[in-house]
Amino acid sequence: MDVMKLKYALVALGALAAASASAQAGGDAIAIPAPIPVPAPIPVQEGFTWYFRADLGYGMPMNTPKFSESGYLFGTGPNPFTAAAPFTSGQVPFFAPSTAHVGDNLMGSIGIGAYITRHLRGDITVDFRDYPGFTTTSNYAYTSNSSGNQITGVVKDSLRTRSVVTMLNGYFDILPRGLFTPYVGAGIGFVYNDIQRYRFNQEIEQTGAAPPLPSQTIPPASGKENSIGLAGALMGGISFAFDQRWVLDVNYRAQYLAGGSAYVNVANPGPLTPQVSKGTEGDHWEHQVRVGLRWNIW
Repeated sequence: MDVMKLKYALVALGALAAASASAQAGGDAIAIPAPIPVPAPIPVQEGFTWYFRADLGYGMPMNTPKFSESGYLFGTGPNPFTAAAPFTSGQVPFFAPSTAHVGDNLMGSIGIGAYITRHLRGDITVDFRDYPGFTTTSNYAYTSNSSGNQITGVVKDSLRTRSVVTMLNGYFDILPRGLFTPYVGAGIGFVYNDIQRYRFNQEIEQTGAAPPLPSQTIPPASGKENSIGLAGALMGGISFAFDQRWVLDVNYRAQYLAGGSAYVNVANPGPLTPQVSKGTEGDHWEHQVRVGLRWNIW
């Protein structure tokens, strides 16, 4: 019986195979769906290359600039304001040291920069600075060559310097660019100074009598000069990314700025009139705190 069942199964299998071959030869083929094309990947820019920046800052002097005057000869006025040996600023008749004060200042800057690698970037910035006041006062005393009395004098200089600073800066982003990025940097460039100078000089003869004492006031003098000098900076800060395009930048900068000179014509009432006085404000460093925005443009 089992042998008969096996024969029937083989016969049925053969008939099924023959029917299938016949259908494929003369009938419709089984439809196979065509593959769906996959679009080629479009390259996406991983980051920006260029950016604009704008900053506001507040500067405080790290050291007081030195001041020097040259060209003007003291003790050459009319009697009794005549010294046996006329002298220039800073010589022995002057009391040392003279007092000086420099004020704080505000600044604004604009610039354009580039991301060089994931950690390196650089930019060129132009800073516009207001007029920080710089004043210096010096006192001196000498013996009158005509009366023999002591002459005391004071000379005051006030300089207001408006500057434009152009810097080439490089930065190292300690962490790859992201939401929070601390960095350090350095820069070098030049400063253009526009200096306005005001000079005041007064002398009094100490006679021992009751006031008023004989005195002479040298006519106040003013002048304006331009100069160009070296600028440099060391900086560190933190940037916070709002999104892919806008970055808040908060930083500290120690900046070196070259000083400059300004000449004035002093109408001394003595025989040497007028005299030319050259006042020079020395170089100095500043502490600066700045806040700005970077706008990634491409």
